[in-house]
Amino acid sequence: MLDVWPSTTRTATTAGSTVPAALRGREYLRVSQDDSGRQRSVTEQHDDNERSTGRHGIGITGRPYVDNGISASRYTDKTRDDFARLMADLESGAFGADVLVLWENSRGSRETLEWLQLMKSCERRDVKIFITSDNQLYDLSHWKDRRNLREDASDSETESDKISMRNRRTSAAMAEQGRPNGVAPHGYKPVYDEKTGKLVNWVENPDESTVPKALFERLRKGQSLRSIARDFEALGYVNRSGKPFSDQHLRSMALRPAYGGYRVHSPKSRGRSFKAQQEDATLTRAIWDALVDKETFWAVRRMLLAPERRTTRTGRAKHVLTMTLRCDVCSGPMAVTRAYYVCRDKTCTTINKAAVDAVIIGDPKDPQKYGLILAYLASDRVYEDFASSPEDSASAEQIRAEIARLRANKDEMEGPEADKAESLAEVRMIARKVTELEE
Repeated sequence: MLDVWPSTTRTATTAGSTVPAALRGREYLRVSQDDSGRQRSVTEQHDDNERSTGRHGIGITGRPYVDNGISASRYTDKTRDDFARLMADLESGAFGADVLVLWENSRGSRETLEWLQLMKSCERRDVKIFITSDNQLYDLSHWKDRRNLREDASDSETESDKISMRNRRTSAAMAEQGRPNGVAPHGYKPVYDEKTGKLVNWVENPDESTVPKALFERLRKGQSLRSIARDFEALGYVNRSGKPFSDQHLRSMALRPAYGGYRVHSPKSRGRSFKAQQEDATLTRAIWDALVDKETFWAVRRMLLAPERRTTRTGRAKHVLTMTLRCDVCSGPMAVTRAYYVCRDKTCTTINKAAVDAVIIGDPKDPQKYGLILAYLASDRVYEDFASSPEDSASAEQIRAEIARLRANKDEMEGPEADKAESLAEVRMIARKVTELEE
């Protein structure tokens, strides 16, 4: 959020004179990427909105809805929280203004169906839409304004599809050439072109490369990820966040083809696990130098991706408090060894299991012998501790409103709306939207 927003309706200024604003406007501000980190882009949108709405007798009021650094296309994995809040407020009548102010059409959404639902909610509440880039106030009770907004929404979605296709082609082409992409892995550092500033290659970073080199060497010798993580912490090795490497972090590192000198391309990676991405990825020889030899890289990779290598155990826990209790010395998890709870990672602490279970769990069959946890769950205090606050209730209402809206949209798309499709393309679009709403 920006630091300062107007809390009362401003006056509108036209041709050097100040007149009271005839309409109250409320903004939705969004930018897909803000490299400055200062929300500069949404601030500039707000400034443009104020100048333009003032000439139309619209005074901006209240705090805006802001989704900064989030795309509005169907290709994004991020949720636009404030857009959902905007839709919920329009549905519930809590919007509190006469006009929804947008910097341009695509700021609202790059999905046609989402735009249509926004228009429908605004029309139901008699809320107009002002778009600064058009310098125009759209009245949704007029058929021409509705038509223009629908056409613009379709154009925005088409442009989003074109951008996505270009990006996929560029990514595939760069992968075929073995060129680097994204953030350099731990152990490498980027090299940029002095004139253009574009990424040229990755080279070894001597300050970091000790970790991946040692990791592959020790895995090749059959050492466990847990023991390697413990030794790395003792040696003072930390990741770029300044924290010790966990065994899961080290596993992900060992599966990165970059260390073997390969460029990886996973075109169908969205929503899939890291392991699935690695198994289905296409590997191309990279233009940067490998940190480990080819034989070691493939030996470690085969070991970590082997089907028989189980990373989880089936069945429920045999001991209730295993991995729940924490060591008082190192805060690590406690596991059961014979009749004792023992610090799993460093064996700093050993305590009698039966005595601990008696205090914390007790006898589940006898209320007079309940331990701390069962006694608490059986008391009235649990209702007070878990009762929702007024803030939680408001959030829950917004979520319920959003769920109701999505269900209504789905019912509408599956109902008479589907029969109105005039072409096969429209039928396919409706089917795709229904699938997205179900998700």
